[in-house]
Amino acid sequence: MELKNKINLYISGLNIVEKIILFNITVYLLPFVLKTVLFLFNIKGLSIVNWFTIDATLSEFILKPWSILTYGFIHGSFSHIFWNMLILYYFGNILKNIFGEKLILNLFLSGIVAGGLTYLISYNLFPVFKGVNSVMIGASAGVMSVLFFLAAYDPQYRIRIIFFDIKILYIALFLFFYDIIQIPLNNSGGHIAHIGGALWGYYYSVKYNNGSDLVNSILSYFKKNTNNKPSVKSKTDNKSFNQDKIDEILDKISDSGYDSLTKSEKEYLFKVGKDDE
Repeated sequence: MELKNKINLYISGLNIVEKIILFNITVYLLPFVLKTVLFLFNIKGLSIVNWFTIDATLSEFILKPWSILTYGFIHGSFSHIFWNMLILYYFGNILKNIFGEKLILNLFLSGIVAGGLTYLISYNLFPVFKGVNSVMIGASAGVMSVLFFLAAYDPQYRIRIIFFDIKILYIALFLFFYDIIQIPLNNSGGHIAHIGGALWGYYYSVKYNNGSDLVNSILSYFKKNTNNKPSVKSKTDNKSFNQDKIDEILDKISDSGYDSLTKSEKEYLFKVGKDDE
């Protein structure tokens, strides 16, 4: 129990960027542990990881729609996760210090989704990918969205690299065009997803600077539509009583008593009370 408390205490002391990195590392290590367990029990042919990778084939993707997000927490090699988490740690903490923890989580997760959608659309749109069975993993799209958000927010921000400073804009542009050039050469799906995450991060920054958080806006939109579904209305709903007016009348009663109400206010309050019965 003491060890568990120490672990919980350690995790609670991490900031959001460090928690994202810890989660990614944990997910990266789990398949190795599972592989050992399956080996010891002589269980063969069982692959759980495949249920969380994203497939370019729509018929496969429909069977596991959650993979539009989960693919971003799976990495194929140590170097793959190392560079992704290193870049996320550096730029993610800059972003957190400027805007707070909530934005970094929204941006990282939505960047992964944006990269996955760009990958899916591209592999089902461009003729060169026709008949290609492709699977994608990695958090790079989420990392790119963080980098490009910062580049759009402050293009002149300078990053220290060993012995010299360089503007974040130049780093972002280099990576963007590098991904474009690499598409015909290798890992086409990964580079396409990077571009999707980068464009999303840039667009997110532009909207955020105009006072709109895209993820919060999207969630609010779906919440509003869910709440607006047809339902059985009470008589009070049908009468469309003005709640502000009711509150105003009740406040008046609280301050000056019932006798202070006008005739029309008493009648209005009576109708509300009668309709609630």
